[in-house]
Amino acid sequence: MSGSEQYWVIAADGKEYGPAEVETLRQWVREGRIVQATHIRGSSGPVHYAGKMPELADLFPAHGGAAAGPPPQAPGPPAVPLPSEFRVWEFIGRAWDLVKPHWLVLGAMFLIQALLIGGPNIVVHFLGNVVQFVIGGAIMVGIWRANLGVVAGRKPDVGMMFQGFDRFLDAFLAYLVVAILTVLGLICLIVPGIILAIMWLFTFPVIAETNLGFWEAMRESARLTEGYRWRLFLLLLAFIPVTLLGALVCCVGVFISTAVNFIALALAYRFLQENKRTTAAPAATAPAAP
Repeated sequence: MSGSEQYWVIAADGKEYGPAEVETLRQWVREGRIVQATHIRGSSGPVHYAGKMPELADLFPAHGGAAAGPPPQAPGPPAVPLPSEFRVWEFIGRAWDLVKPHWLVLGAMFLIQALLIGGPNIVVHFLGNVVQFVIGGAIMVGIWRANLGVVAGRKPDVGMMFQGFDRFLDAFLAYLVVAILTVLGLICLIVPGIILAIMWLFTFPVIAETNLGFWEAMRESARLTEGYRWRLFLLLLAFIPVTLLGALVCCVGVFISTAVNFIALALAYRFLQENKRTTAAPAATAPAAP
């Protein structure tokens, strides 16, 4: 790739931004608009991962040695059309359509997550809580990557849930800070804690598909949820009957219903991203942060 070549950035909604030269791409990386998994198309070549381009490689953090797994794939357009408005049961219905072909894999992910927490508790009391506290954030990043892949029409596999350790530190700090501040909010008459939990609901998917630090990811989640927190609360309430329905299916169905809930959240996340993009009316041609 020559330094004068023009490039187009393929964003999460499938739109292309450009043309841009290498220096513009490097600036977008510094701003968090381009991440390692972002697809970039050159004018005289195929589509590449941004993290695989020599011109950009020095801007991405090295994690020492060989990577634990392949880079997360860049988000693509949703495999099902997003609702034109924020409709709780429409999100859940479309989530079920996405889960049905992959119910076994997705259910297994949440079963393994439960075993990682509950299994150690059988041996030593509270050990599972320690395990969850230490690796819970990284596991959530991996699960979110798998779920966002399903939303984009990609086939998941159980191993994806362990591919979030490349963001271990930021995931751990986000888990710690969100948990502490939410608990403090719950102590203050409960309502502030609920508001904080909803405000930071999408911290982990932001970490999963950007190179933003934990605090910037929390701020991005707060930006995305602004104006929709009451509707997100109603969506979370709707998960209660969905989970109860899953529990009626020999109890193991609860892991399938959890997958439906997560995919519904992933669809809501993409809906909010698209909504914020279309209402922001950006003046520049820079790609919006994922």
